[in-house]
Amino acid sequence: MKDVKNINLVFELLNYILILDEKNSIVYTGDDIEQVLFQSKEHNETVFLNNFCQKEKKLWEKKIDEVRHNKRPNSLNIERIQKTLFLFPVNLNETQNVIISTKEKILQTTKIELDLKERVKELQCLFAISSELDHSEKISKTLPNCIQPLIDGFQFPELVSVEIVLDGRVYADEKNGNQKAKNTLTEAIIVNKIKRGFIEVGYHKKVPFLKEEEELLEEISGMIANAIENQDLKVELQIHLEKLEDLVVDLEKQKKVLLLKNKKLLELTEECGRSRNQLESLFNAMTDTIVVIDSEFNILMSNKREIGHSGKCYRKVFNENRPCLGCPAEISFKEAKSVSVEKRVDNQYFLLNNYPIVNNSGRVENVLEICTNVTKEKHMEFQLLQSYKLASLGKLVAGVAHEINNPNTFIRGNIKIMKESFGDIFPILDEHYSHQKDLKIARLDYEIFKENIPILLEDMVDGANRIKKIVDGLRNFAKKDDESLEENVNINQVVNNSYRLVENQIRKTAKMKLKLGSDIPEFKGNVQKLQQVMVNMFINASQAIENGKGYIEVETRLDGEGKEIIISIEDNGKGIGEKDKKYIFDPFFTTKRNKGGTGLGLTITYGIIKEHLGRIDVDSKLGQGTKFTIHIPVSAGGSE
Repeated sequence: MKDVKNINLVFELLNYILILDEKNSIVYTGDDIEQVLFQSKEHNETVFLNNFCQKEKKLWEKKIDEVRHNKRPNSLNIERIQKTLFLFPVNLNETQNVIISTKEKILQTTKIELDLKERVKELQCLFAISSELDHSEKISKTLPNCIQPLIDGFQFPELVSVEIVLDGRVYADEKNGNQKAKNTLTEAIIVNKIKRGFIEVGYHKKVPFLKEEEELLEEISGMIANAIENQDLKVELQIHLEKLEDLVVDLEKQKKVLLLKNKKLLELTEECGRSRNQLESLFNAMTDTIVVIDSEFNILMSNKREIGHSGKCYRKVFNENRPCLGCPAEISFKEAKSVSVEKRVDNQYFLLNNYPIVNNSGRVENVLEICTNVTKEKHMEFQLLQSYKLASLGKLVAGVAHEINNPNTFIRGNIKIMKESFGDIFPILDEHYSHQKDLKIARLDYEIFKENIPILLEDMVDGANRIKKIVDGLRNFAKKDDESLEENVNINQVVNNSYRLVENQIRKTAKMKLKLGSDIPEFKGNVQKLQQVMVNMFINASQAIENGKGYIEVETRLDGEGKEIIISIEDNGKGIGEKDKKYIFDPFFTTKRNKGGTGLGLTITYGIIKEHLGRIDVDSKLGQGTKFTIHIPVSAGGSE
């Protein structure tokens, strides 16, 4: 668009110039200057001086000779036409040609050129400071490098001094920093709604600041604030990563303890063959369930009173009516070797270690089975996996938000400059269009172009603002959870932010409708955790819809007495059967394990709601859909 503007200016300027050759014959005459000089588009003489009276002819002849001789521009005021005309020498190829034009057009062209130069200076300033901030690891080392580009971005750099104050530390330019400013412009640096410092620009003479300079300073303060926020976020993520590394070390220690315990059990198993009394004492001391069985799965010995010393092992230990599928004891009898397998019963996990007991003839007579409940360890394993996933997601989201925000900042700043530029361009184009009705821009008729370009710019502004909202939502999701329940929670804002994060995923299967109450008060809680609850619930609802034509309705309201905040999430998905409904909040229970489900989503959700002193109910029927209802007391603040 800038090239189109320059071409239009060239055409318009050509209408206001007249070119003379070395013999003062007219080589070229623009329509507008011809009207000014000769009061008519028709004149008889091609020799320029013959078109004037004797008095004007002498003035013209004198000025033309001076321009040719001195090789410098000159001016001539013609009283008859009340215009000041400028004469320029053409030094190209040593010719003696002279160009004549009006003062108004020269001044207009010069002013537009100066305005363009100022806009270029501002863009260069923004680019230089953005580059410094992007490649910086510490903001304290970057701010001194931002001072000179900021000075260069103002209209009179030689009169400007800059001072940046951040967290009580002052960064100032050494050249003009000691001079007293006659006029100052100040913009605060706000990070997470907290004023951390300010930028102050001063003119050493009484020069007014342009509106564009005020907007430039506001943009730069925002860029610095974003850089500080990103740096703080990196520090928080590093702390979180160190905590996770400490957790891994603790788990390794627990693993070593478990291995030592298992080794001890093996030693004790060998002792069992030596003495029945010693075996019984050992059985009574062990917390794990230990049984000795024969080849028909009959219990011969047990360390648990409720199991006793008779009956089938699968019925007494696991309350089943037939031997376990892939029974490890059966393998020990056949192959005379130790076998360890993991078995799940309902929502409990057990580790079965089977050891063959060989008689004197070398035949496996009995099998010793040690049944260890490893549900807690399994839960820790899944929690660790979930922590790694959440940590990776947090770093990914923070990185994506950072990478999107930087170019989007340029886009938003550049669109603002483009909108202002078109405010100056359209009057010039309108004037040109009045003389050239067939004017086309970008292959469009000028009237269509003029009508639609503001709409396109507004669409670009809306798109850039939407990107900013999405980035803000990503940053909030990735923000470190401090585990406290002392934040002021606006449940409608939590719902909106969560929906924005999963909107693209949900729209593939369902339409989502939000009915958010207007009279819901804030309460004490943890925004991060409640947002995690909403994201889990929304994704679960969308995954329950299989035909891609479903709906999800989310409603927030106060109960009749104003004591509880109620959030309901309803879908028309496949529903939950009565058999499964009582297990949905248990750890590791999932109907989507073949799709990567861990069975922890609703468990974590249930725990978070409990922390906020609330409860969660479910109403569901197969083939008709599901409705989850969350109740949180207005006075919520976390349990003791």
